[in-house]
Amino acid sequence: MAERPRILPPTLRERKRYLAFKVISEDKMNYADLSNTIWHSILNFLGEFGTSEADIWVLKDNYDEKEQTGLIKCDHLAVEKVRAALALVQRIGDIRVIIRVLGISGTIRAAKKKFFGEKDLTNYT
Repeated sequence: MAERPRILPPTLRERKRYLAFKVISEDKMNYADLSNTIWHSILNFLGEFGTSEADIWVLKDNYDEKEQTGLIKCDHLAVEKVRAALALVQRIGDIRVIIRVLGISGTIRAAKKKFFGEKDLTNYT
């Protein structure tokens, strides 16, 4: 029977960061339009090779359409480049927008706690 592949130890894994952002706009934005605009901005700013090295993901499950906040996952070396690409976004369709980076975290849980004010069982008070 074939052995299952082993999981990479933490020292060999690529390090990632999570950028918490808030969209300031004249109207509410849905995830699809926002994601397409972010991808186009990053592709225009970094090019295809830079975008592939940055390993970027706009996390759908963590986007709140009501609050217009969300998370973007990227490589730890590309954080400043992604922040610059987000700063270049001025319009989504005909709506003027600003994408403000609230902060950077190493885990999704810490980003939600720190920047979105989510509570868990350890700080429930």
